[in-house]
Amino acid sequence: MFLSIFILMAGVSVAQFDGAVGTAGCKAIQYNDSRIVNWATTCTVYRGYFDIANNRNRASFGYDSVAIGVATASNTMEAVSLGDSGVAVLTFETPIANGEGADFAVYENGFDDGFLELAFVEVSSDGERYVRFPATSNTPTATQVGSFANNMDPTLLNNLAGKYRIGWGTPFDLEELRDSTGIDINNITHVRLVDCIGTINPQYCTYDANGNIVNDPYPTAFNSSGFDLTGVAVLNQRSTQIVLAKTVDIKAFPNPCRDFLKVAEMPIGEEYQILDMRGNVVERGVCMQNSFCISTQGLKQGLYVLRIGSFAKKIVKQ
Repeated sequence: MFLSIFILMAGVSVAQFDGAVGTAGCKAIQYNDSRIVNWATTCTVYRGYFDIANNRNRASFGYDSVAIGVATASNTMEAVSLGDSGVAVLTFETPIANGEGADFAVYENGFDDGFLELAFVEVSSDGERYVRFPATSNTPTATQVGSFANNMDPTLLNNLAGKYRIGWGTPFDLEELRDSTGIDINNITHVRLVDCIGTINPQYCTYDANGNIVNDPYPTAFNSSGFDLTGVAVLNQRSTQIVLAKTVDIKAFPNPCRDFLKVAEMPIGEEYQILDMRGNVVERGVCMQNSFCISTQGLKQGLYVLRIGSFAKKIVKQ
């Protein structure tokens, strides 16, 4: 859950959210964050129009496969464009699950902190019934955000993909959907992105959860129009939740670790295992002493679980 601060804007109370990358309290997830345990494994894009007001050409930039795997850090050409009201549906090798903090993050190719092309985010446990994250867009609507305007304020946006620049993902926390019907927040198999058209014209505009018009760059009447998807990262997935259900405070340090992990005060003869975030055992052995060291040199950077008997502890390899 986010902490809301309220400011006075034109006599109306407006929720103030976290800001651009590098500002205090920013929640963006960098593409190489150690918390990331997986990425989308399939992507299907249903293209929208260059400009929904004329219904002629559809977006055509990029390929669906670009959004599979790790998002780009800086190459704005590595993206797939949705077009006005276009849709992307992504699936995952292992379902996303509700865990501590954000559970997944969506990446766009914004070239700076003020040019923000936005999309609604929805999740499903069966690919049929979707629930949308309650989005907020408090960007003023008296004037249309121009095609190449770079003065949008991310502190006025929440639960909208595309809030941050390239290489930094917008996080989403499934806990916010706990009371939703028709989905299992511990078994999310599909993420669906729906482009926010961006126009303030009531005939074609899209609205946030509060009934506000979503105002973002419009028109973008070229083949790379609309939201430009570069990837969806998983921070918590179903197998992780099963492993961590019996977590206790095993004495293991340093954590994060690099070359070794020292374990203390464990029963002699007990088996230990290190599991990756898919639940696969990547290292195992037997506690030959109450205190001992486990080599972690062969592990890739990321999140793991150390399991000893009926106990488990989350560890990070740097």
